[in-house]
Amino acid sequence: MKRPPPILTVLLSATAMCGLIACQTTKQSPIDELSTQEGLERAEVKGVDAVYKRPGANLTPYNKLLVRPVYVEFSKNWKPEQDSDLYRMNEPDREKIRQGLAEIFAEVMVNELQTKGGYQLVNEPAADVLEVRPAIVNLYITAPDVSMQTAGRVRTYTADSGEMTLIAELRDSVTGTLLARAFDRRQGNDMMWQWTNTVTNTADARRVISSWADTLRNALDASRGKTT
Repeated sequence: MKRPPPILTVLLSATAMCGLIACQTTKQSPIDELSTQEGLERAEVKGVDAVYKRPGANLTPYNKLLVRPVYVEFSKNWKPEQDSDLYRMNEPDREKIRQGLAEIFAEVMVNELQTKGGYQLVNEPAADVLEVRPAIVNLYITAPDVSMQTAGRVRTYTADSGEMTLIAELRDSVTGTLLARAFDRRQGNDMMWQWTNTVTNTADARRVISSWADTLRNALDASRGKTT
């Protein structure tokens, strides 16, 4: 498994210490402290748990995006391999899930930002390029892919497919200056019990990631006075 970017290592440690959402409800969480030390201020953004912005930061100069590959980390409480009667989960299985989620993330970003938003996605830094550093953490899948279950054809019915939290940083791609950071936790909340499998898990993940990409696109559009 690839290592997280250095700054995310600190953020992940802060998340592990107190839990992301719990930290956000306190007056001054480790994450709040870190963002404050970096010169960021808390801002309210509809539909996102927490956003920190650099005062005076302007996204207008950026008309291209450099979206780094997403880092994926499972919740420390997600241990399906301990239930040997239902799952036979090992590290290659976990890596398969990470890769699948990363592929969905990249696909959705292209669709939402480039196809729908008209923003050019590039692979190299430049003065007009905004760098996006994403991470999905605390990933907890209620029922993994049925192909990983035992031969007994056990079907798992759940009310949701699990949860995951996004940590995303926006930086100037040339200088590396941190312009904004966002945290958002999402949980599957289907209204009826369903057979949870690779299809339903993928659909839930795609829906959540599309929402995150849409929020980013709207923020970029708003910086240009563009209305949808």
